[in-house]
Amino acid sequence: MKTTWPLSGITLVCTECKSDLYEADNCLICKTCGLEYAWEEGLASMLIDRPVAEKLAEGAAQKEAIIGMFDSINQSLEEKRLSRFSTFINWGYASDNELPGGLQGINHSSIQLLREIIGGLDVSGKDILEIGCGRGGNVSELCKNYGTGSVVGIDLTPSNIQFCQRNNRYEQAYYCIGDAEQLPVKTESCDIVLNIESSHLYPHIELFFTETYRVLKPGGTFLYADIMSASDVPHYEEQWQRLGFHTSLIRDITGNVLQSGDDALETRLHALKGSLEGEDRVWEWLEAPGTQNHTDMVAGRRVFKIVHLVKMPPAPKESLAMVEGGAAVSNA
Repeated sequence: MKTTWPLSGITLVCTECKSDLYEADNCLICKTCGLEYAWEEGLASMLIDRPVAEKLAEGAAQKEAIIGMFDSINQSLEEKRLSRFSTFINWGYASDNELPGGLQGINHSSIQLLREIIGGLDVSGKDILEIGCGRGGNVSELCKNYGTGSVVGIDLTPSNIQFCQRNNRYEQAYYCIGDAEQLPVKTESCDIVLNIESSHLYPHIELFFTETYRVLKPGGTFLYADIMSASDVPHYEEQWQRLGFHTSLIRDITGNVLQSGDDALETRLHALKGSLEGEDRVWEWLEAPGTQNHTDMVAGRRVFKIVHLVKMPPAPKESLAMVEGGAAVSNA
């Protein structure tokens, strides 16, 4: 039996061999390789308990550090009774005509960022996978205001997903603990993949791009937005092209993101104070004015891009035949 969320066309599969899973007592079992995954009350944990040597590898250690960081942030938000209001963890977006310090809703800038990323794309009725869903703000907004068919949020940090599951108010929203570099999602099952301000934390971003391409349906769109080194952009563009993506949009919003972060600095400092080791670490996490990352963004060495990548459908057989026929004639 295939494991599918009831209202979604997106299907869970084994992270290792991408085969179908079946449900047993509080677990999902791969029909092909026999790997087992925790499954309780509709929440799947698709992280594999690996040998100690693998856990000590550089990439694995980096992921453990990321989980620990978000655990600390989540605990701080709970202790300050801010948790239920804090569903977004991102820079947000300030419009060019927006006055600094203006009165806005608590999540206004983050919702505006999502709106800018979607742009004119029609997402109604679509099956959307958000990789790095954090505390579920984008998933909820998509379900509430965009008429999506379903939204599946995947995140590496169990405490993030547990928060999302506890506060989920939408029947078409689902959550899963999983790794962006090894997605537990069936090949070509997603209409849209969304990733916002998450990939810069991934040890092997090329694996993430490859996995995103795999799970998208032909003709599907990858909505991508993140901070990146300006020098890395050409390398990313080369990989997208090699994979088979067509870049339909690439837009620099560094200035808007910097303005949003600066406007909300005091609020975010209060929310995160005490969650990380030392005041300096909090400032670095927020990339506040005076930190190296903030300086690099102002100088243009780091940029924030919105990118739309379309997985091009295969060419019709008739077109291939015409191309091959034309080539045969020209070679003659």
